[in-house]
Amino acid sequence: MSRTVNERQNKFVFPGEELAVIEEFQDGPGSYEEEGIVRSAELGRVHFDVETREVGITKSTRELILPREGLDVYGEVGSAQRRTAMVDIFIIDGAQIHTPYTGVIHISSVSEGYVKTMGLAVRSGDIIRAHVINTKNRVVQLSMEGAEYGVVYAFCSQCGETLELQKTRLHCPRCGRVERRKVAKSYGAEELA
Repeated sequence: MSRTVNERQNKFVFPGEELAVIEEFQDGPGSYEEEGIVRSAELGRVHFDVETREVGITKSTRELILPREGLDVYGEVGSAQRRTAMVDIFIIDGAQIHTPYTGVIHISSVSEGYVKTMGLAVRSGDIIRAHVINTKNRVVQLSMEGAEYGVVYAFCSQCGETLELQKTRLHCPRCGRVERRKVAKSYGAEELA
């Protein structure tokens, strides 16, 4: 390894910083070539591979976990109006996030069948599993269509106890109240921690 490469190995670099010329090294992961010069595309540490003649960057920043179309999410229903429900998303594609995103479920995205009001599908405080269907205009739109999506934990609207699924209805073991929700097939069996 040449002296300059040895000195620059593991050096902290910024995006756009010059790493090598294309005659010496090819651009690898985290780098790009522009007008014959290999530059850093990431904030991180530089690595020169003498055998493959490639220069790459090991990222120093974390990947952002964002709700994207097609991903599954878990969230808590904050409020349920007549036609929409607001959801605080706390797990995206299996990764727990610290600052929740807000998602919206429209009544047309609850079930393939007819749902009269949102209160028959979800209630405030319910934990749901949903699917991200749209993120345009900075609004995360969710869907609960399908057997694997819906409420995974529900709480009694009278006493707050966790409801138990018995056949197609949710029963409160404390006060005996019976409630309806659009439940997921994995109701009560999800591990969210």
